[in-house]
Amino acid sequence: MKVKALVSFAGVVTMGVGEVKEIKDKAICEDLLQAGYVEEVKSTKKVKSDEN
Repeated sequence: MKVKALVSFAGVVTMGVGEVKEIKDKAICEDLLQAGYVEEVKSTKKVKSDEN
């Protein structure tokens, strides 16, 4: 899951405020989300437009 850090923290996963990282361990993601340390980043694909 791709997440963005809301606070700086260190441990099994270390992130700084605003950092975006892919965390593959579901249990770690759930713990960080529940603690309010991270938020999930919703992936948005940009469609390239060829209008000129």
